[in-house]
Amino acid sequence: MGGEKGHKFWWSRLTSEPSDAEKLHALADWCENLAATDQRAGFEKVIDELDFGPETSAAMQRAARQWVALLADSGAFESAAVALIPRNAIYSGGRLADGQYVAQVILQGGGAAHSRAARSLSMAWLAALMRALARQSIEADAAQVN
Repeated sequence: MGGEKGHKFWWSRLTSEPSDAEKLHALADWCENLAATDQRAGFEKVIDELDFGPETSAAMQRAARQWVALLADSGAFESAAVALIPRNAIYSGGRLADGQYVAQVILQGGGAAHSRAARSLSMAWLAALMRALARQSIEADAAQVN
């Protein structure tokens, strides 16, 4: 869907382009604090921040959103989270001895971030992704100024 342009995202950009880094950080914090039973709400909020671009038909956008929703509704939260991470990104995550989850996402181009205290692995990945996108946005804005 978005790979034709070289960025390997199945979605093309954030809806609030240029994005609001503070809003993305707040969303990441919120995702980290969600109970495992509330992960579906995290996916709903995160996917609302993504845009597929004008070249993607409304039907294709609806199908992509429904696909992630289906995974989340089925309890395949980790699969839904991985589906949102760009194909060319590097990501890792796991559970600590104290029961908290950690994750890291490194986007192509170097935008990277982590989550260190999430209550589920899927929300750790989403929080890390939102923070990486926020960082990428800040760096892109700084590059435009220079």
